[in-house]
Amino acid sequence: MINNRTEYAIRALWQLAQTENHFSTSEAIAQAQEIPGKFLPQILSDLSRAGLVRSVRGFGGGVRLSRPPEKIKLLEILEAVQGNIFLYDCLKGPIDCQYEPDCTLKNVYAKVQKVMKAEFARVSLKDLKSKKGNKKSKIVKIKHRAKK
Repeated sequence: MINNRTEYAIRALWQLAQTENHFSTSEAIAQAQEIPGKFLPQILSDLSRAGLVRSVRGFGGGVRLSRPPEKIKLLEILEAVQGNIFLYDCLKGPIDCQYEPDCTLKNVYAKVQKVMKAEFARVSLKDLKSKKGNKKSKIVKIKHRAKK
């Protein structure tokens, strides 16, 4: 559902939210949020295409949020990096499923997905900002378990 690339995008934008009106380099963001530097330029490009960041090249350039943190919702970030998010494949549209049309789980999945998307649409970057104003704090890094 939420992959490393999306987590990096959220953490990068969260970092930019800490320095709202200032430009930051991708290197500074990667270092501050412990994001592998080789992934960040492409992620920032996706975020720029989605209108979430503004970039300026050259001396004194970098990236910054294109809107105030309270106007950028987690759902926008997720969809900018991953496209539409679906809890389960059958929610993407018609699929060849041996359990259709009598599947009782599909309705449960649809309800959970609706609640999940509503929560992501409600939470903004401002909601994630450090309560103490500590600019060196980080979003908790998600630890992914290895598949067995």
